[in-house]
Amino acid sequence: FKKTLFWFIALAALFGASLLIEDRVEETERVEEANLKLFPFEIDDVTEFWIKTGKKGIRARVAREKDGWWLNQPLRAKGDDESIAKMLKNIVKSRKDAVLFEDPDPAKLRELGLAEPNLEIAFRTDNGFSTLQFGNKGPTLNVTYGRFKGDTAVYRVHSDIRTEADTTVYALRDKSTLAYNPLKLSRLEIARRGKDTVVIVHDRGRWDMIQPERARADHAKVLETLYAIKDTPVKAFVDEEPADLARYGLARPGITVTIREQGTTDARILRIGGKDRKRRGYFANSNSAPNVVLLEEKLINSLLAGKDRWKEAS
Repeated sequence: FKKTLFWFIALAALFGASLLIEDRVEETERVEEANLKLFPFEIDDVTEFWIKTGKKGIRARVAREKDGWWLNQPLRAKGDDESIAKMLKNIVKSRKDAVLFEDPDPAKLRELGLAEPNLEIAFRTDNGFSTLQFGNKGPTLNVTYGRFKGDTAVYRVHSDIRTEADTTVYALRDKSTLAYNPLKLSRLEIARRGKDTVVIVHDRGRWDMIQPERARADHAKVLETLYAIKDTPVKAFVDEEPADLARYGLARPGITVTIREQGTTDARILRIGGKDRKRRGYFANSNSAPNVVLLEEKLINSLLAGKDRWKEAS
C-alpha cells in the first residue's frame, strides 16, 4: 500500500509538473506571437482608417458606420465592405519580419525612404491612433522598410503589406450598379430606343411577359438578367456631379431599366447612354445617385437582346 501510494504521489507530481511546463511553453508562444504581430489590435477594433500619399495628402478616409464602411474623403460614398475586409485582414493580421534599426540617424532614414515617407496608412481604434509609414523596397523587392509614426524603430515588412495599403479609391468604393433583391421582383421593364419594350411581371411564383406580347416568361433567364444588372460591378466612376448629361448620352437614354420590388412603391431605375469606345463600356446613371458611371458592354448587349431571350420555350 505504501509503495502504491508513493507511486501515485510521484505520478501526480510528474503530471502536475508537465502541465506547468506546457502552460509556460504556451504562454511563451503567445508572447512571441504577440511580439511578431505588426499591429497590437484586431480588425474589429478598427473604427476608421485613412491612406496618405506623400505631399498629395490624404487619398482616402474610410469610417465604420452602422450599415458598413463609408468613404468620407475624397467624397462621401458607400464602401466596398468585402474589399475593405480583405484589405484589413491582409494588413492588420500581418507580422513583422525583423527589426533592422532601433534608432537610425537621419541619413539612414533618407536611404531607407523613411525621412519623408511617400505612403502611410493610419488606423483609429478606441485606444488611439496607429500609423504605419512605408519607405523603399529592399534589394530582393519582397520586403519593404517601415516604421510607426512616433517610434524610432525601423522594421522590415513584406512588400505585400505595402501593396495592400497602396490601394485606390475605386477599390475601396462600393461598385454595385443597383441595390435590390432579384427574388422579390414584381415588375421588370426594359425600354430600348428603336426596339421593343420588354415588360415582365412576377406574382406568387408566376412569371409573365406582358410586352411586347403576352407569353410565359422563363424565370431562370429573367433572374439571370436581374442578377447580371445587380452584380456586374461599375467599371469606372466617370463624373460625380455631371453638369450636362447630354455629353454622356443620358439626356435621352438608349436603354432605361425599371425594377419594382414586392411591397415597395419606389422603383429602381437604371439609365444607359452613349458608348465609351476607348474603355469598352457604356455611360450610365440611376435614380438613386446623380453620378455618371461606366458599365461593361457585355451587360448592355444582353439588355438589347430580342424578346425571345426572356420567353419560356414552347
